[in-house]
Amino acid sequence: MIESKALGFDVNGRALLADFSMTFEPGKIYALVGHNGSGKSTLLKLLAQQQTATSGHILLNGQAIDSWSHKQFAQQVAYLPQQTPATDSLSGRDLVGFGRYPWHGLLGRLNRQDQTYIDEAMALTDTLSYQDRLVDTLSGGERQRLWLAMLLAQRTQYLLLDEPLSALDIAHQVDMLNLIKKLSRELSLGVIIVIHDINMAARFCDHIVALHSGKMIASGSIESLFTPQTLEDIYGINMHITDHPAGYPVAMPY
Repeated sequence: MIESKALGFDVNGRALLADFSMTFEPGKIYALVGHNGSGKSTLLKLLAQQQTATSGHILLNGQAIDSWSHKQFAQQVAYLPQQTPATDSLSGRDLVGFGRYPWHGLLGRLNRQDQTYIDEAMALTDTLSYQDRLVDTLSGGERQRLWLAMLLAQRTQYLLLDEPLSALDIAHQVDMLNLIKKLSRELSLGVIIVIHDINMAARFCDHIVALHSGKMIASGSIESLFTPQTLEDIYGINMHITDHPAGYPVAMPY
């Protein structure tokens, strides 16, 4: 499990995150929602060890994360930032292969087992047809699938995804979230995802964590958070809630 206890992060005396306590379990998808600047990406970076908390603690499987080596931590937790690194001259397979580096280092040679893990990750994400294509020639949706394959090749317990849908059209957003949900169920992956669309969160995620001005203001199941008052607290506008025929709630502003 990933546990945060009274987690906080200050910059120049301004609290970007304050007193955040939460347990994230494997096999569930957690949506981080809230307005811009609410602390979602800050929280994800702290959980991913991309930034160091100024207060509180984070535990991974009961052990403080600063006691894990970077290599050991990356074997348990995979992180995809909002702005992904450049992929100049990389083939799809090259990119997915980077997921094996936490197990070998940048100069380590990939063995037969590594190649099997890469094949499996690409098969799970339906990206084998892109393995010889240059990543920069692919569409946004195709590239996101390859990045997800790279995380799967890392063979971790958790995936931390910072707005993976931001550059995708609605069809590719649904496609990506369907895939993430399927993988979470099949591989018992804990997924923590920053997402702006509360209705997408309701449709595909198990648990919603709502942040406002750096503080958690709500946390719970989809059903418990989809009330007019809670949604108004999160977004600052009145929302009408109805039931979708597929069985999940839908919120619409008045």
